[in-house]
Amino acid sequence: MEQEDDVSSRKPKKEKHVDTVKLMGRLMEALTVRHRLMDAAWEAEILSKLYRRMSIDIGFDEYHLFLRFVQFEFATHKDDAGKPPPVFITAIQEDDTTVDRFVPNNLYLGVHELDEGHVGRFSFRSRDGVLQIMKSKSLENLQVILMTQVVHKNCLIASVQLADVCLPARDDIMVGQKSMLTVEETKSEKSSTTAMTGTSMATQGNTLASKLTSVQMTKGRSPEAFVSIQLEKVPSRDLMLNDYLAQKQKMGMILKNPEEVEKLKRSLLRDFCRRFMNRMSQYSLRSQIIAYYNSLLGLLREFPNIRDTYFMLGEPNEFHKKRKMDDVAGLTPDPRNMKKRPRRVLSQDGTTVLNIWFIPHHSEALIMYKRMEDEQCCRALGFHLQIVSALHDIVQYLCAHSKLGSSHARLGSRKMEFVSADWGGTEGIGAELREIQKQIDNLEEKTSPEHIATCLSMRREVMFLEYDTSVRFSMRDTFLSTGNVNAYRTITKNIHFALPALSNVDVPSLFCTYFNVPEPFEARDFRAMELYPWRSFIARNGPYPLHFWQWQQIEYNMQMCLSGLKDVDRHVANGEILGVSLLMEDVLQSGYHDMSNITADDDSELEQDLSKSQSIKGTPKPSRPGTSLSKADSTKDLPQEGSGGKLVPKKQLSRTQQPIESYKLLKLFLMLWKRLEVFKAEWGQRKLSTEEINNSVLYRDFCKLYKTEILFPILQSVARRYGQGELYEGMVSDVEPLVAPQGASEIEIKMRQLVKLCESLEEHMIHEVQKKLSRELNLLLTERAREEGALPTDLWKKPAMKESFTIARPHIAEQFSTQLFTDIKETDTEYIFRKDHFNSCLLHLDGAVMARERSNFESYTMYYENLLRQHHQLLYQKEQELKQVRDQLKSAQNDTLVEVQCQLADQSHDLLMEITALRAKVAEMREISLTQERDMRERIKEEYDSLVQNLFASAFDLKAKFDEFREDLHNDVKSKISEVRSEAVMDMAKLKERGGGLTDEEMLQRNLSKAHQIREIQKENHSLNVLMLKMKAMNNWKQKHTKEMVSARLTEARRSCDRSKKQCIEIRLVAEEEVILRRQQLVALRKAFSEISMECSDAKKEIEKETKVKEEKSHAAMQKARSQRQLEIARQANMEKIISELEMKEKELHSLSDEHHKVSKLQQMSSDKVKKEAEHIRKHLTHERGLKLDAFSRVDELQTQIYDIESGMFSRAQTSFGYPASVATSYKSKPRSASPSKHRALSRGTMSSSGIWPPPIIWPPNRAMTPDVAGYYHHPNNVDLSKIQRPKTVAGRLRSRIADQLINELDVPDTHETIMQLEQLQFQNLR
Repeated sequence: MEQEDDVSSRKPKKEKHVDTVKLMGRLMEALTVRHRLMDAAWEAEILSKLYRRMSIDIGFDEYHLFLRFVQFEFATHKDDAGKPPPVFITAIQEDDTTVDRFVPNNLYLGVHELDEGHVGRFSFRSRDGVLQIMKSKSLENLQVILMTQVVHKNCLIASVQLADVCLPARDDIMVGQKSMLTVEETKSEKSSTTAMTGTSMATQGNTLASKLTSVQMTKGRSPEAFVSIQLEKVPSRDLMLNDYLAQKQKMGMILKNPEEVEKLKRSLLRDFCRRFMNRMSQYSLRSQIIAYYNSLLGLLREFPNIRDTYFMLGEPNEFHKKRKMDDVAGLTPDPRNMKKRPRRVLSQDGTTVLNIWFIPHHSEALIMYKRMEDEQCCRALGFHLQIVSALHDIVQYLCAHSKLGSSHARLGSRKMEFVSADWGGTEGIGAELREIQKQIDNLEEKTSPEHIATCLSMRREVMFLEYDTSVRFSMRDTFLSTGNVNAYRTITKNIHFALPALSNVDVPSLFCTYFNVPEPFEARDFRAMELYPWRSFIARNGPYPLHFWQWQQIEYNMQMCLSGLKDVDRHVANGEILGVSLLMEDVLQSGYHDMSNITADDDSELEQDLSKSQSIKGTPKPSRPGTSLSKADSTKDLPQEGSGGKLVPKKQLSRTQQPIESYKLLKLFLMLWKRLEVFKAEWGQRKLSTEEINNSVLYRDFCKLYKTEILFPILQSVARRYGQGELYEGMVSDVEPLVAPQGASEIEIKMRQLVKLCESLEEHMIHEVQKKLSRELNLLLTERAREEGALPTDLWKKPAMKESFTIARPHIAEQFSTQLFTDIKETDTEYIFRKDHFNSCLLHLDGAVMARERSNFESYTMYYENLLRQHHQLLYQKEQELKQVRDQLKSAQNDTLVEVQCQLADQSHDLLMEITALRAKVAEMREISLTQERDMRERIKEEYDSLVQNLFASAFDLKAKFDEFREDLHNDVKSKISEVRSEAVMDMAKLKERGGGLTDEEMLQRNLSKAHQIREIQKENHSLNVLMLKMKAMNNWKQKHTKEMVSARLTEARRSCDRSKKQCIEIRLVAEEEVILRRQQLVALRKAFSEISMECSDAKKEIEKETKVKEEKSHAAMQKARSQRQLEIARQANMEKIISELEMKEKELHSLSDEHHKVSKLQQMSSDKVKKEAEHIRKHLTHERGLKLDAFSRVDELQTQIYDIESGMFSRAQTSFGYPASVATSYKSKPRSASPSKHRALSRGTMSSSGIWPPPIIWPPNRAMTPDVAGYYHHPNNVDLSKIQRPKTVAGRLRSRIADQLINELDVPDTHETIMQLEQLQFQNLR
């Protein structure tokens, strides 16, 4: 800060502020980066331990985690830089020469594997290190360090997750396979984030297979799932070093500057992080794909029929066994052969969708798309992940929805063996899956991964939105409208946590308590993601952002929404879900509508319609800004105009034919519905002045208000637009349902309601703001016009406060300023006042403040005491009322006890009658249940009897016709035989004639005549048979007709009998109802009689009470009048007595005042006299004190003379002992600093100038009795002369004795005589 101030001292003030803000920003950024770096290092340490343990479990060593540091300055160019690691990680177990077996002693930061000299050098341990980091370049270095550490941490997460999800599959998942899996083939079926696949089973040797078998038998993990971080980092590191060498040759002398070196290294480290993260993102995508497939397989275990019918399960190591038909060639139709679907989800290049119903084994998911470029591989894996995630969530939803109607679904721990068909069952799941395949087949590009992922994602969003809307709004409204408050409260409590987990609502992380996105941004805003990417990331991706989403909780959350409901309520919930789905079908039937110009005002709509009919091109300008709903997809399919200015209905949409357009429309409708419900709830709470509409009464009132104020005007407007305005004229009743006009879209109606509610909310907000402004302005104007001395407490009082309290306005500041300016000198530039005057003003200010505080304390104390007294009084009143209510309740209980006993007999009789009726009903129902099967058979027989009879008749007719045909056929055959016989006979005769043989003509003629006779008999027999067949058909027809008539009559007789029985039962029930009604009327009459008798007794009691009160009032009035007269007499006597006493006291007061005046005069005279005497004494004392001080000065002069004499005598003695004369002369005493006259003047000046008595005594400085010889001379033989002392005299005692005498004796008769005595004493001491 000081350096910045020195640099920016000559800058303008605005630039200084900008620099200060930038400096504080750098400081906050440094602290945030340090915090993130510490968290990343801590997490990386934990993940490193897991990685080491996992690598040992799989069969690899821990050195795969570490990368040996290579300095930039000593790096060499590598031609094979950027070469990716082997496709199969198990290849390094046979030949591990490419792996560096480097294991450091400690865990270092990720940047220390790449650079330690420039970017990786930092310290927070010293002040200089922190100041160095505060520089912009060092802060960029710290950011790069954080980037490398985060990338390293994400790499560890991906590796650990991939190994964790690739676990052996259960045997029950592999149903339908031909043989049990081997140990090598038992790979995982979970999801992961990164993967390095192992070598192909065809290329592995027997030694490696046996080695992996032993590892998997003990640990159970797939070696193909292992990720060597060292091998993944080496290609990116080599490319970075090659780039550095190329830049070094290119830049030359520029790199002599350390800042340029740091800048180059920062850019290279960023490129390294991007390359490495792009590589590791493949494993992250693979892990998620496998995790989704594992969850899907676990879900399908409970629905084996669905799994075996609609899905294809992959086998371990199936990737190497794929055929040509498992690729794009398998999609080519062949009418001659029945093909199976390809056993791949996407083609090998990731651009074509082959079969989304194929669930690959994790061994295949680890190596698919791996031979492609990194970008293409990430793109293919991304599409694959979108498809499988959407399909997984859809199947989860369908299975959970089918379980909602099953009784076992509510047991939790009990395994469900079947699902109920009430909510769709397995048939519903299959129908939905078939519909998905039809939708994919009807897409414009039915093999495009992007289009299919979009379609599935939109279907998933619409399904969850539909369920959310059904539970949150439809079910709750239905329960409230039917008065089922318990079900409403149950659902409201359940959806608080369940529905947010099923939606895409932002869930903050556990680590973002103090790192929120600054307002007004929100975490899901694109602008916030650009400005604050890390904060927005941790604020919207759940409590643990890097953790897998808990997709297995979909079923739990859906069941949690409906938990606690009864079976009847669950059927109601099913009906509401079905109703929402039917409403969505109606929306699809209506198609898109233009919502850009929708308003809630009918007049504006008419004007828009007129302007539309008159204009040829363009649309009118909307009256209000378009919302996101009105802009979304509203410009694609706008309604066309027909004759007469009426709207032509749009083409309907189909989920199967236009899936993407349909789901866009449905999502728009559901979002519109949710927004409308939010605004409706807010509008209802505002209208009903309540916090929540949570009971049937409030909901009924809300529905009435909403129907009359919002819904009915909108329906009238829409009806006029469609030319049906006459159907909605007049008032509508509260119970009559409102039906939408024919041809009107549900989206249009809801949009108009939303616009109307938005306008109402805007008006309410404007009105509230105006009220607040007017209220505050009125208070302000009132305060300006106030002239009283009270404070404006109304300006500070909150709306909830009802008590009024007045505080006196203090004038402390005004009084202080007035007093301060009373004694002041004013110049052109300043005010001058005296110090004592300012002190006195401050004293007065202190007193005024203390007085104000005391007054406030007393006022508040009195105020709150009054409040407490009032509340005590209210409490006492409530207690009395409660006591009275208890007494009334007790009397009411006694009265009701008798009434209950009286009604008990009637109730018992009614119960007996009801039980008898119920027993009869039960018997009837039992009889019906016993005869139900027979009745059903008879009913079915009646329904199909005529059909059976017709079938029998048709059969008989056919039989008759077949018989006739048979007879005709026989007759024709026989006629043909006779003809052939006659012709044969003729031919035989001719042959015989030609041969010349003898002929037996008679024999032939006789045979021929017999044949003719037989033929005639056959003809007659044929005619008789035909006649018999006709008679048989006629008899059958007559018999059938008779049976029909008899059965019809019998059925009619049975029906008439049943009707008679029902009429009898109805008459009996009506009679019983009349009996019950008469009994109820009798009970009501008894109750009314008891109430009337109670009212009569109460009226008598009231009359007696009123008469008693009147008597008491009259007696009290008489007593009061009598006491008033007595009080008047006593008051008059007391007044006279008080007047006489006052006159006597006034006389005494006059006498006492005279005496007081005399005494005060005497006191004044005595005080003056005392003052004069005190002044005389003070002067006398001052004079004596001056004399004493003069004596002390004289004594000091005498001591000085004595010292001089002693020093001369001592110098002569030293000369006699042989000391140098110069040394002896140096022992002369120094001159005194002040003469006696000066001391005397000082003492007098101090006495006269000071006003304090007695004046301070100034003593002369103490002087040593012997001179210091050691300070002036050192013995030649290093003898310390300071230790040789002369025997001391008694001058000290003499001085103290003189001082005591001078102090104690104030009256000295002769000063000169005293001085002479002192000199004599001193000479005696010297001798």
